[in-house]
Amino acid sequence: MNLSLKKHEEQAINEFDQVVVGNSLTKDAWRRLKKNKMAVIGMIVVILYSLLAAFAMFLPIHPYDQIILDHRHLPPSLSKSAGTLMMDARLKDLYFKAWKGGSLVVTEEQSAQIKRWIAANETNKVWDFCLEEGERQREAGLFSFNAADTRTIERLQDKIDTEFLINVDKILYTDPDTHKTHNLAKMNQEEILLIYADLLGVDVSIVETQVQDEVKSQVLNNYKASTPDLSAEEYEANLVLELQTLGEKGIASIAKTNLLGKMQTTITRTAERELKREISEGSAQFPIDRSITINESIKAEITATKKHDRRYILGTDYSGRDMLSRIIYGGQVSIAIGLIGSLTSVLIGIILGAIAGYVGGKVDFILMRIVDIMYGLPYMLLVIIFMAIFGRNIMNLFVALAMVSWLTVARMVRGQIMSLKNSEYVEAARSMGASTGRIIFRHMVPNSLSVIIVYSTLRVPAFIMQESFLSFLGLGVQAPFASWGSLVGDAVNGMTLYPWKLIYPAIAMTIFLFAMNFFGDGLRDAFDPQSKNQL
Repeated sequence: MNLSLKKHEEQAINEFDQVVVGNSLTKDAWRRLKKNKMAVIGMIVVILYSLLAAFAMFLPIHPYDQIILDHRHLPPSLSKSAGTLMMDARLKDLYFKAWKGGSLVVTEEQSAQIKRWIAANETNKVWDFCLEEGERQREAGLFSFNAADTRTIERLQDKIDTEFLINVDKILYTDPDTHKTHNLAKMNQEEILLIYADLLGVDVSIVETQVQDEVKSQVLNNYKASTPDLSAEEYEANLVLELQTLGEKGIASIAKTNLLGKMQTTITRTAERELKREISEGSAQFPIDRSITINESIKAEITATKKHDRRYILGTDYSGRDMLSRIIYGGQVSIAIGLIGSLTSVLIGIILGAIAGYVGGKVDFILMRIVDIMYGLPYMLLVIIFMAIFGRNIMNLFVALAMVSWLTVARMVRGQIMSLKNSEYVEAARSMGASTGRIIFRHMVPNSLSVIIVYSTLRVPAFIMQESFLSFLGLGVQAPFASWGSLVGDAVNGMTLYPWKLIYPAIAMTIFLFAMNFFGDGLRDAFDPQSKNQL
């Protein structure tokens, strides 16, 4: 028999001899979702945000945690480099001082306007006017800086022209015995310790003692930052516990990181001396990508760029860090908090709600009374107390946010399970001897997934907003990490002088929250055939 004919015979045929195409809730939901334009746009925006966050390390952006104090509070610019913005900031300051000192002469009307701006705390308008008017008068020959100001400008220009940044991309070690070359980052802590001691020309025991002291000091400082206001004896006792918790592997990992940092510092200083000599000779051509030799066994691959040639599309923060990078990497943390918090709360809620709904009786009564009691507790206060007691780090933040957020999921799943537990397929599974766990998690929970998925998408924005609130209070994500909430919280104090630090992370967070809400709302309508919002 012909295979195509056989396949046609196996397909379902209606009374008009037409092939009946099967359908499912998922296919039907996708068909309805595609008709909701706002939900589709929201889905696309969420996907784009997620891709940016996931592949941030591969994007051509500046390091999110690199501090350049000379670049503090630089405004956004597509055309001007950091050096140009630094010079503009210095000129604004000098021109303003010149106006106050009377050497920059303006009309009485302009002077009165400047005073009104100062009284209204509109400092940016004052600086912009002084720069524009001062440059106009200097070009027209009506104004010139005094000798001290001229030297200040020349020193800044020399700094802009000559300063550079060095990144150590890879450190290579060649074993003198085997002549094999190894990447230092992939070697263990003991091997790096021997290599570093040999580089310094000191005894290994001296370096080992120094590294151990640094590890203890680092662990102690981190603990002090997370749990302040303890006595010296309490800190000493907790230091021992923290070191025991880390174990040998954890301590070795911290020691390795510190040793690699020391090696990179030594290599950077060697490269700096070489590049400064080339700059003075006029032979340096930036950007630089080269390999330098430290000694017979150690070589390093470095890249160097002009420090003040950088461009900051979204400006910089109070430490000179790139706002674009911090917003993208902040999206990593915020989206992770939303996803992990939602998944954790949903998982706990599914387990407890399904058990309560299927088993019923005393189990249901006890679990639901626990839920009622926890509903009566102030949620945010519990989270704040938890963070204050156990320390402010990301893992504790995840646990704190998911701690009581499963309550609604548990009630929702309980209701779904109670409505399904007397269905025919459940009775069939029970009659065939299926266990309670199999009936619940293999038959009943999958039939409730549509409601659970919709609820999960709507919980993600809620978790992000809760983390933002905690970051605003100083209990959220701690430096050097950032989230959209922490970026907004850091920018509040200087929002009149540096509005871009508040506006851009707020816009990024708002767009994502709107997109997630539109997407979740669209999923709810798509999975509910009886919805009144159907398109």
